[in-house]
Amino acid sequence: PEGHPDRSGSLNNIAAALSTRFEQRGDGKDLDEAIEQHRVALQLRPEGHPNRSVSLNNLAAALFRRFEQRGDGKDLDEAIEHHRVTLQLRPEGHPHRSVSLNNLAAALSMRFEQRGDRKDLNEAIEHDRVALQLRPKGHPDRSASLNNLASALFRRFEQRGDEKDINEAIEYHRVALQLTPEDHPDRSVSLNNLAAALSTRFEQRGDGKDLDEAIEHHQVALQPMPEGHPNRSRSLINLANALSMRFSQRGDGKDLDEAIQLSSTAAEQSLACSSHLGAQVTLATLHLALWRTRHIKQDLHDAMHHYRLAAQYAPAGLLRRLKSSLQWVKEAVQHQHPSALDAYTQSLQLLDSHISATSSVSSRHQARKHFPHDLSVNAASCALRQGDVCRAVELLEQGRALHWAQIARFRTSLDDLRSRDPRADVLVKRFRDLSAMLNRPAQTSFNEGRSTTTVEAEAQHYRDLVEEWNKVVEEIRTFEGFSRFLLPPSFADLREAAREGPIIILIASKFSCDAIIIWHRRSPVHLPLEITLHEIRELVENHLKNIRHVYDTFEEVMGELWKKHSRIWWCPTSFFTALPLHSAGEYKRANGNQVLSTLYVSSYTPSLHALIKARTYPKTTSDIKFAAISQAKPSYASWKPLHHVDLEVEEIELLLPKPPVLFTKLTSSESMTQQALHALQDHQWFHLSCHGKQVLEEPFNSHFAMQDGPLSLLDIIDADISGHEFAFLSACETAMGDLSAPDEVIHLAAGLQFMGVKSVIGTLWSVGDKVARELVSAFYKELCKDGTMDCTMAARALHKAVATLAENKAEAPAPLQENCTTAAGASPEAVTSLANAKYNVPLQERAVFVHIGI
Repeated sequence: PEGHPDRSGSLNNIAAALSTRFEQRGDGKDLDEAIEQHRVALQLRPEGHPNRSVSLNNLAAALFRRFEQRGDGKDLDEAIEHHRVTLQLRPEGHPHRSVSLNNLAAALSMRFEQRGDRKDLNEAIEHDRVALQLRPKGHPDRSASLNNLASALFRRFEQRGDEKDINEAIEYHRVALQLTPEDHPDRSVSLNNLAAALSTRFEQRGDGKDLDEAIEHHQVALQPMPEGHPNRSRSLINLANALSMRFSQRGDGKDLDEAIQLSSTAAEQSLACSSHLGAQVTLATLHLALWRTRHIKQDLHDAMHHYRLAAQYAPAGLLRRLKSSLQWVKEAVQHQHPSALDAYTQSLQLLDSHISATSSVSSRHQARKHFPHDLSVNAASCALRQGDVCRAVELLEQGRALHWAQIARFRTSLDDLRSRDPRADVLVKRFRDLSAMLNRPAQTSFNEGRSTTTVEAEAQHYRDLVEEWNKVVEEIRTFEGFSRFLLPPSFADLREAAREGPIIILIASKFSCDAIIIWHRRSPVHLPLEITLHEIRELVENHLKNIRHVYDTFEEVMGELWKKHSRIWWCPTSFFTALPLHSAGEYKRANGNQVLSTLYVSSYTPSLHALIKARTYPKTTSDIKFAAISQAKPSYASWKPLHHVDLEVEEIELLLPKPPVLFTKLTSSESMTQQALHALQDHQWFHLSCHGKQVLEEPFNSHFAMQDGPLSLLDIIDADISGHEFAFLSACETAMGDLSAPDEVIHLAAGLQFMGVKSVIGTLWSVGDKVARELVSAFYKELCKDGTMDCTMAARALHKAVATLAENKAEAPAPLQENCTTAAGASPEAVTSLANAKYNVPLQERAVFVHIGI
């Protein structure tokens, strides 16, 4: 009874028996009850109890088993947490330390498979190797350690492709099998693992002996698994995959028929298990094989149907579903199947959800790198090929700038809901509280000096908060007028971006390059471009030489705009983001030559939503608070001195209208990081004149160089600058971006706009400080000529300043100053060769500065 000193032991025994019965019959209720009994037993064995490690280990093992069946990541995270504590309670020399090392390694290896974090896999291999050393030849559990290490090496081979890993894995699996007698309960596991490794090596080398041996082992592994056995469906899938490979090699239809039968059985038997996804993917590949053999259209439809089921199977976890949906994309596109657009849509949704479950912008950026950077542009190209222009725009907006979209969701206002329905008060408060807890872009970016347990606990806490936040969002959608709250916007919503002028979206995909012109009231116009992604990439990589070729492709685009409009907005994607589109050259009309810059005032927007959002902020009606910040020579690193930046801000002070402007100046001796950050937060208008740096490896660390250190993009994200009017970034590389992930649009200028600055001027590449000073002077003269300041006039003022500067320099253009490092991919020297026919002026003096926003 309760209070008996041995009650915890009895609870453990009951739980063990229930777990054993689960292994025999596969009834999940037994496993659930076993976990509950283990929890109670653990409570009866507090810290300091001699058997606490036993209870921790048993509970972790049961949770791990349940994860294998149902795919709930919380079970896996909790199992790892308990295994870590168990290992701490079993120091070196403890007789069961090898058990804890093996168990922790197995759980980490599984989590790697689910989430793709290489740190988990590397740690697993490290623990497995130590465990194997603790189990020398003759040790009764040596086979388990060999098996675990081999499985981890196998996973690493799948990740890196190093043949040493797969060969070592097979070697260890063979030895493990030799140490596992025929009546051993783990023999089926050893057979399956060896067979899987052999099948994979066959795919690499094409040696049929490996495949035949794999099939033989899979068949033997199935024999001791009756119907209902929790591992039977997984074994059926493994055998089916091996038979499918042999069919592909030898063409024996019997192999294909048997594989389909086995996979269908596995799918039926695994409806409540995470292995169901594997069964659906296998069925998809098998029906593709049938399609290639028989050319019956229904086989292709069936294959795509099974990919769809796999991608939608929630218990399998986001990462596995995402990989399945990407496979669906690949096959649907290759076979020109109409489900391709659905596959892209599903993939973009899953990618967003997967990235969103990561707790910091830096870790999200790293996670994003593991997936195709061109997914959204390829999705848009697919929609255009299917004739759906509006869907193309929606998919682009859904799949680009995921990091910024995540931050924006956590900063969404619900004042409208509260005012419409008082019943929503509690829900609105919970949404705000959860959003505030999740909106910590920089707080958990760095894990140095913190324990693994702490980092993992915080990551799990973050995922729990995301899960609760998602549930709250679902509840909000039940209120009238909020059914699409935080869902991807429709084209009807997105076209509002064109309220003040047309938007030109430029799509660069490996399938096609296209332009879409969005009007506020008219239907969008789709214009295929006579240029390929390869040509655009070459243009960028060769520093914009022969750029007139790409400008010539815009002639039809410009033809759509010949009715003169004062403003146009460019929304480029992929490698188009590296081109100075606003400097597009001559286009012929019947009445002679026209130059784009004489017809239109060009602006950019990183996304349609960003432009729409910028227009929703109320206009500042009070006195204009303006901060000018300069830094000529930072004291850290080896920055070259800037001789004109302090003069630049002095000239700005003279040009601004005194009333209503309240002017604050931080010169080189005063512009420390914190002071500059406070100035940005406290002033609706600000001007930065300093060194700028786009950090390609970690773009959220891109920064302005202040006296005592960098003022980074992460610092700015954490600040409150929403609703600010204007920012002029007179520094190098502030709108350059990262060509390895151009559609994430991570640079200083975009960051300011996404964070709430309505109108921003930045630089596409490096700029000399003398040229910048002259341009800045001309800009503020134009902006303030009527004694007022309006951020919506910034684009026109820049347009006029560039033209003025070009005219002034027509006879003797100034050389590029040597105080900034030129960025690869879009050098101003390269653009020098592009003389405008009317002005005959080097483009680096007028193409470097761009306007973003309203």
